[in-house]
Amino acid sequence: MQTTETLSRWEKIKHGFLHETKKFLIATAYFTIWFYAIGLYNQSQLLHFGVDGADTIFSVSVALIKAAFVGKFLITVEMLLPIKVNKGKPILMSLLGHSLIYVVLVMILHANALGIEGYLLHGKPFLEGVMEFGHAKLSNLIMIAFIYWLIILYYLTYFTVQKAIGEQEFKEIFLGK
Repeated sequence: MQTTETLSRWEKIKHGFLHETKKFLIATAYFTIWFYAIGLYNQSQLLHFGVDGADTIFSVSVALIKAAFVGKFLITVEMLLPIKVNKGKPILMSLLGHSLIYVVLVMILHANALGIEGYLLHGKPFLEGVMEFGHAKLSNLIMIAFIYWLIILYYLTYFTVQKAIGEQEFKEIFLGK
């Protein structure tokens, strides 16, 4: 297999596009599962209080859209602020630092999404929709941030370890030869 140094410019572009597309699809699938699980939990809470929740297809669609948006956003941020991986050096501190930055960005994205949803679907002012994020309680926002941090930390760990040990060796460890 050729290394990226021996590839022509077109082959490098093609390789980069395929790599980023695969990464985007993995991120979208990963975040869709998480966002759908969170949506199911929210629906169960609504049902518990006697409020009929959204239907399943709507919930999956919303989870997929949010996941694609967050996945693309995180991949773009990762390209702009890559996690440094040096052989023989621990990656833990880099992972923790980056994951905290990503959590702040995802929280901002989520709050904006609620503002847009409130405006478009419910006719509320944008800021009123944003204020519904975590019911504007600090304790709720911290809990949401912690959940997002756990989700993002494993996502970042997956790709950082893959970068550290090499894609081929990573595949062999997880999938076998």
